[in-house]
Amino acid sequence: MLYYRHRKRKFKILRRILLSTFLIILSFIIFCEVHLSDFRPEYIRIQAEILSVNSVCDAANSTLEKLGYSYDDIAKIKYTTDGKVQAIETDSIKINKIKSEITKSVQKEIAKVYDNEIDIPIGAFTNITVLSNWGPSITLSFNLTGSFSSEIVSTFEQAGINQTVHHIRLMLTSKIMTTSLDYSGNITFTTDFEIAQSVIVGEIPSSYGNLYRTY
Repeated sequence: MLYYRHRKRKFKILRRILLSTFLIILSFIIFCEVHLSDFRPEYIRIQAEILSVNSVCDAANSTLEKLGYSYDDIAKIKYTTDGKVQAIETDSIKINKIKSEITKSVQKEIAKVYDNEIDIPIGAFTNITVLSNWGPSITLSFNLTGSFSSEIVSTFEQAGINQTVHHIRLMLTSKIMTTSLDYSGNITFTTDFEIAQSVIVGEIPSSYGNLYRTY
């Protein structure tokens, strides 16, 4: 009889421990789920922005390096008989090739990273800095897709007496859409790439080819 009571008491204690453990786990899951709804958009947005910017920059820089155009390949400076700058003419075929090649390269690079995952440490939910990277991680999945447009921009910068630096730049605008199971967002950013530059001696003419001029 005493053995039976002792066994029954141990069973009650075990049941309480199991019930307490279950409630703690359930509370923790609910806690993580509530906080995850707040963390998810920001974590995904930041990760998507880093990933898309890196992909765009890598693709554009790789394409520019592969094309290897110099300033003389893209633009020609025309002088008058007395040595003054008369006009700057640009090669529209090569300009269009740069734009199309970079756009295609960027699209391919973004397509490679269409499927993505991000791990959020459980400690991040505590809002305590020292615990932010603590504990196992919860994995979130998201997708990236985008559209791109480019523009060749010509700028002139004073470099001294009667000298001007002519910059030819590519302005690439990226519109990235991020989607996950219960989140979607858009990221738009413009990246500036230097294609070529040259120092021009003399006054800049009013005619400078088909490039857009800014100051």
